Amino acid sequence: MPLRWLRRHAGEALEVPRDLLLGRYPDFVTGGPLPRGDVPVFVFHSVEPESFGRKLRYLADNGYVTLSAEEYHQGLLGGRPFPEKAVLLTFDDGRGSLWSVGGPLLRRHGMRGIVFLVPGRTPSRPGPLPPTLDDLQRGHATPDAVLGREAGEGAFLSWEEIEALARSGVLEFQSHTLTHARIHVAPLVAGFVTPESRRGYAAMDVPLIADEEKDLLAPDVPLGTPLLRSAPRTSEELRFLEEPGLRVACVAAVAEGGGEGFFLLRDWQTRLKRLAARERIRGRVETALEQEAALRRELVEARRRIEERTGRPVVHLCYPWHVSGPTARRLAREAGYRTAFAGKVPGVVLTRAGGDTQAIARIGEDYVELLPGRERTSLAAVLRHKWRRRLRGTP
Repeated sequence: MPLRWLRRHAGEALEVPRDLLLGRYPDFVTGGPLPRGDVPVFVFHSVEPESFGRKLRYLADNGYVTLSAEEYHQGLLGGRPFPEKAVLLTFDDGRGSLWSVGGPLLRRHGMRGIVFLVPGRTPSRPGPLPPTLDDLQRGHATPDAVLGREAGEGAFLSWEEIEALARSGVLEFQSHTLTHARIHVAPLVAGFVTPESRRGYAAMDVPLIADEEKDLLAPDVPLGTPLLRSAPRTSEELRFLEEPGLRVACVAAVAEGGGEGFFLLRDWQTRLKRLAARERIRGRVETALEQEAALRRELVEARRRIEERTGRPVVHLCYPWHVSGPTARRLAREAGYRTAFAGKVPGVVLTRAGGDTQAIARIGEDYVELLPGRERTSLAAVLRHKWRRRLRGTP
């Protein structure tokens, strides 16, 4: 097991005890109450039947109710009081398991949620809609077709699935920006595009690659393309626009070495690093005006595309990687977003009525069953489960 992997996951496991000591979690996480008017906002990504079903069952059995984004927004503004035992369920990225597993389980338990969608990465798949957990339980689908949904081309929801889910009312779709983009910010090589990095969720970690007059997303980026030090597009960092010289050399080396087969060589990374060390990375830094134009497109175009496909207003935003700079926050307000969701917010364990609607604090899905109720679990059990998942290499 690589030492770097162990260090990263050990750091993630220690993050919770550290944040507890610093008072960054609501009281209910450590066995305390949930005061009336407090509405925890939980964040999910992929969902699977056992864990997600258990969490929804816990909420339903203990009388919790789920809010829409607008109901939550109005409560924050003080326009209407929150109902007792209200929660918000949010889902980032628009992953395929929301169709196959999430929708059926939400309907079954009388719950609803909010999906922060990335329309610039959302595919269209005309034809019959894929099978769901309901089909599996009726014997009309195989386990692989339903439970293995995110392992292949179905990593993300299609527009056809989104439209059906929006009509059903169990999920609403809001903005996670147009492309959930990262950008190069310095002429320092941090890695290279591999076959794995172009697929599924890994593709979201590949920065935009400038190609003449357009930006390429990971699936279209040539193998071997150097990846430079990067940051989220919604940060305040200015983009470094590299000239193609090093890219051309690395891509050619991979093509001559067998394409995808090149990455089966034990020393493939060493070869590309040596090549990169011989080439000077030239380029320029974008202007503030270019940054503003790119950010405005990420925010405005995301709204337009989702509204066009769902027929419903898109006025709520979640920042990718929970990162936002002053320019992104200003442009989000100008683009008409009424709220902006983040992760942990400094000094805010839970956003309450009257709080900042442009920096809404969220908490991980692991803590749902720590809410007050019958068969409430313990924080120790949650931490043990998180560590076991890390050791297995699962999310």
